[in-house]
Amino acid sequence: MKIFKVTWRYFINSLQQNISGPTVFLMFFVSKFIRYTLFISFLYYLSSGVKLIGGYTWEQMLFFYLVFILVDTVVQMFFREVYRFRPLVISGGFDMVLAKPFPPLVRCLLGGPDYIDLGVLVILLAVVSYFTSVYIRPSFPQLLLFFLMLGNTLLVATAFHIMVLAIGILTLSVDHLIMVYRDLTALVRIPVGLFTEPVRSLITFVIPVGLMFTFPAQTLLGLLSWQIIAVSLTFGIAYLFLSLKFWSYALKQYSSASS
Repeated sequence: MKIFKVTWRYFINSLQQNISGPTVFLMFFVSKFIRYTLFISFLYYLSSGVKLIGGYTWEQMLFFYLVFILVDTVVQMFFREVYRFRPLVISGGFDMVLAKPFPPLVRCLLGGPDYIDLGVLVILLAVVSYFTSVYIRPSFPQLLLFFLMLGNTLLVATAFHIMVLAIGILTLSVDHLIMVYRDLTALVRIPVGLFTEPVRSLITFVIPVGLMFTFPAQTLLGLLSWQIIAVSLTFGIAYLFLSLKFWSYALKQYSSASS
């Protein structure tokens, strides 16, 4: 409860900072909305003239992109503090984080969510819900598996950002890793199944952006076997465990800003 209360206070403080500049807040919201709308329009006009693209209908292609935006928005909103971790280490502010009676990982991971993405997220939830009920019409077991895979996606995303924080302690390199991550996620705006081997396996289990952004949509469409779902869940748990171990190792190597 203590951790929850302090984290909630971080969330409230971040919200106050975001709404203190309403003009900037509105500009970022509008720009993101326009960017997503333009790509959805591109997919629609690209796919509406043909029946199938790599075995997928245009409705399925559009659904893959909607789920991609949904996952990407949630991850960016909650883990925005990771983008600010390098200045915290360089300035010596991380020393103060370690000195406080609060888990430093929670502070560095969830200490500054970005509520600019919240407006986009609300709209996305409405659009995905409508699109799913009209075009996909999944069964109840498919919905359960979809939410299970979404949870696994957030697990993998959390593990990746913990890895970035740990590497940031060891090398002070955070910005480049995040930008590489952003570039890799752009690959899976289309289904992983459209890639050929070995790229498909590489971006699914070695660099697990395919698992994060494509598998939930494939599960809802009934395109994943139970074996792949089981492997994905096992991978997510193992990846989180390894990332926590790596974080503990990185903390032991930290020698404060003064040295």
